[in-house]
Amino acid sequence: MASSTHDILGQKLFDGKTKRIYSMIDQPGLICIYRKDNHRPSNKILSIPGTRRSSIDSIFRFTQQQLQTIPPNPSLYIEIPGKGALTTSITTCVYEILRETSIPTFFVASHPQPDMFIARKCTMIPILWIIRRLANETYTKRNDGIMNGHRFVPPIVEIYHKLHPLTYRRSATTGSIDEHLESSRESLLDDDDSDSDECFSSIWSYEQLLNANLDIENLKITQTEIEYMYETCCTIFDILEHIWMVKKNCQLIDLKIEFGITTAMPKEIVVANAFDIETWHILRPMEKTTSTGIELIQENLSWINNALRDILDLNNNAYITNKISPRRRSFLHQKQKSTIDDTENEDDENTSINRIIPEDDHIDINQSILSLNIYKSSFIPLTTSRCIIVCSSTPDVEHGQKIKITLNEVYNIQCDVRLCSIYKSTKTILKFLSNYSYEHCRPTVFITLGNINNGLAMCLSSNSQYPVIHCSLMSIEQQNNLFDLNSYLSHDISMFTVVFTLSSAIQNVVQILAMNDWRLWTKQRGKRLKNYIDLLIADQQLSTTQQTTKTNNGILTNK
Repeated sequence: MASSTHDILGQKLFDGKTKRIYSMIDQPGLICIYRKDNHRPSNKILSIPGTRRSSIDSIFRFTQQQLQTIPPNPSLYIEIPGKGALTTSITTCVYEILRETSIPTFFVASHPQPDMFIARKCTMIPILWIIRRLANETYTKRNDGIMNGHRFVPPIVEIYHKLHPLTYRRSATTGSIDEHLESSRESLLDDDDSDSDECFSSIWSYEQLLNANLDIENLKITQTEIEYMYETCCTIFDILEHIWMVKKNCQLIDLKIEFGITTAMPKEIVVANAFDIETWHILRPMEKTTSTGIELIQENLSWINNALRDILDLNNNAYITNKISPRRRSFLHQKQKSTIDDTENEDDENTSINRIIPEDDHIDINQSILSLNIYKSSFIPLTTSRCIIVCSSTPDVEHGQKIKITLNEVYNIQCDVRLCSIYKSTKTILKFLSNYSYEHCRPTVFITLGNINNGLAMCLSSNSQYPVIHCSLMSIEQQNNLFDLNSYLSHDISMFTVVFTLSSAIQNVVQILAMNDWRLWTKQRGKRLKNYIDLLIADQQLSTTQQTTKTNNGILTNK
């Protein structure tokens, strides 16, 4: 580790097979997690019928020579160069996605060293949640009658009790771990051994978990906390499944999630697990590969990492190659080497071009490339979502500005507020529409403000393929009177949505644009979870106040 890294690191709290945990100086509520390059070979096989291959199914395809080199002792590990940095990068990307949904997690920030990240210090809840969409061979062996590859709709949630949860304590000697752990097996196990049957007592039912009366840090895990963790698991799986399917045409098979309770006040239940190659199983389009053993693990880790970075638009600055060099070489050196290689390739290409073009043919290659680049940059289609708010009168502009502010600040949607009237000139409306219709790749929604009968929404909807939402802000007198529905309904195939509040118009815009924008989709899914949790907590607090004595000490109830 670099000297700058030690400037913020405190005492070593835990030293496992796959990670090391440090406290942070002057930050008692934070820890720094260092991911090692160790990997524990597993005897389990993931096999899903179909034309795709899993991101981890070929991990176990070792050659006979490689199998002989793998230690038979399950407590021993093999070293995979670059695994720690890739695992940290994958974990960081996943938590950046979850940050869009405002789901509480223990992740705080990345670290300058690529195989470390900063997190909130928490006590782990000894429960492992596994959400399954497809049944694999491991599941079918435990459940007779279920076919391999069976799709669960909705996905099922399994609850495992961990016999050896990860714990760490402040030791008396700096740099050493506590020798007096409650279990002699605990020091040999790491939280990444979640696939090991030695870590599980059995699969628990919901009722077993409810009646277990878990007490962590003098805080009880009540039904409210269980419902919170269950719904959070379903939400996270729903979000990651949507992103993998929409952005990369991949199917998320299953996902493992663990929770912890923060040690700093106020105490909070947060998602607190690292995302490794064993944390989830992903089916991706079939690709030919000749890699085996350790190289195949590196290839799969690199593919997951680069796919997530591409989803987050992080690959514009740096891109991790499939062939990972040993950890002793920093990513900066790899990037410099890649730049040198690219320069050499460009020189070779220029040399070959010069050999192909005759000497008497005066072609300015650099000038041609420059002109093409200018053309390319001028006509790159925008794919960012936008909303066009069309007001039919000056008083409606104020309402249009309110919609614009909400869409800009909350959902980061670009908005334009325009003022048009169909009564003045229909040709003007069509010309106005042509200023937006030429950008075919850009998701666009129109909102019209004004009277229901002004015909502006019908004109826009009839002459474009974009969805149109008409927001009719009626006065109190108009709300008390019946209005003629036939005045704005038409038998024509061109129709538009009618709403009567600004919040309804905003909600419709976000739901439409979310079909092409995963960030908006995840924000909406996170909003649904928040509404459910708020209602759950409010109901629990209401039932608690109606009792003469407070019978539970739940974490969420005390908020």
